[in-house]
Amino acid sequence: MKFFGIGLAVLLVAAMIVGCGGDEDTVDGYKTKTVSDITLMWKTNNAEDSLLVKVSATTVGWVAVGFDPTVGMQDANIIIGYVVNDTAYVRDDVGTGLHSHAPDTTLGGTNDVADIAGTEDAGITEISFTIPLDSGDLQDQVLVVGESYVVILAWGTDDDFDALHTVRVTTEIDI
Repeated sequence: MKFFGIGLAVLLVAAMIVGCGGDEDTVDGYKTKTVSDITLMWKTNNAEDSLLVKVSATTVGWVAVGFDPTVGMQDANIIIGYVVNDTAYVRDDVGTGLHSHAPDTTLGGTNDVADIAGTEDAGITEISFTIPLDSGDLQDQVLVVGESYVVILAWGTDDDFDALHTVRVTTEIDI
């Protein structure tokens, strides 16, 4: 019985880490997944080989998504952003360690985020942007339509790229 209780506890912790997100839905052509009150919406633009993304959470701080980490934040293509006075500020980062990230541009990469927009309304921050499926940037992960990827979703309470997250979850999506 003792081992059953330990096994159950391990499964519960694993479920919290992975994020137990709802199934993907489709809204306006976007696949949608909500995990721990963070909503990720994405769709491909095959004509431009790009991914259109929206990330929102109940915060007046920043929101972020990290695509395809190897462990923790390591190697993820992280897009983090916030909104101040109706202006969206978004940065293209790479996971540099288990719990760290830095702008691609400081590590020899390029800023590959386009079509940046954002809103902050009624305590909800949403950023939207486009990234190439294959930017050619060694700091970015190549994303392939039809494949599944682990993603990190997070938000913080401050309008600061380097502020710590309040919520961070990991889930999986199909591109």
